[in-house]
Amino acid sequence: LLHHLHTQQSPVVFVENRLICSLFGLLCWPAIFAPIRGAFFHRFQAAPVDLWAPDFVQRRWALFEDCLRELECSDYRSTILERFESKFGVRSAFVHWQALTAELLEHALRFIPANHLRLFFDRMLLNLRENTSGLSDLIQFNWGDSGYRMIEVKGPGDQLQDHQRRWLEYGRRHGLPLEVHRVRWSCASNVSAAG
Repeated sequence: LLHHLHTQQSPVVFVENRLICSLFGLLCWPAIFAPIRGAFFHRFQAAPVDLWAPDFVQRRWALFEDCLRELECSDYRSTILERFESKFGVRSAFVHWQALTAELLEHALRFIPANHLRLFFDRMLLNLRENTSGLSDLIQFNWGDSGYRMIEVKGPGDQLQDHQRRWLEYGRRHGLPLEVHRVRWSCASNVSAAG
């Protein structure tokens, strides 16, 4: 499906959970890695020891709000790009370095509106363990009025998981361009898709 939809004007990239989680991890780096007493025992930790604790976000809420407030102006783009360069390769539970390229990051920051990023990040912060998975397989940039769309691909017999359904429902409620495409193989071995 990726090759079927991809054009030079509207490129498609396989991202799954990695892109949105990485954008979140880069923007909110100061909150995630805040030097809170007892959170870090050595400099190579990918996350604080209390990452999955029920009060992780609450304990750092003012720091997360400071990070998210950047989405209200254009500064967030330069912040994310600067952190991509300065922190590159530093272990992080959210930033998937192997999946990120400067080109992918620049496309994402150009075509995904800041208010959409805020919606993604707000839901993630409600439950980091549950809501950092279930995001769409593909992203297509420069698509329609929204500037992008995210596509979950399902083949024959492949059903949506509960966490995927919850993201799709959230997207419907908040105007995020999240879609499901069901694919099947034709006799000629060409993929066909139905939205």
